[in-house]
Amino acid sequence: MQASQRIADQRAVQRTRSETQPLTEREVEILALMGKGLSVKGVAQTLGISPGTVTWHAKNSYIKLGACSREVALRKARAQKIIEGIVVCEVCACAMASRSWVSVQALAQA
Repeated sequence: MQASQRIADQRAVQRTRSETQPLTEREVEILALMGKGLSVKGVAQTLGISPGTVTWHAKNSYIKLGACSREVALRKARAQKIIEGIVVCEVCACAMASRSWVSVQALAQA
């Protein structure tokens, strides 16, 4: 077996293991704050940790959720009821945080 194939196989096994592991409390906490609209820097300031640490935990949660981006991770976390705040927009049927939903409702009534 070629070295590149072995590496690919090892990564696939690692990815599968990661996706079956539950999120840690810190990963959930960070996703919840991101779901409220905080930036990496904002989450770091709120929790008193470095932005690099926030990014590390966020990336780990993306892997565990099988997500390719922050938006997808938040959508999956809300759908799995890991974090709160899923609301379906009546305009475009996308999943939105409650904060955004209020502004959409206000615009619709105006």
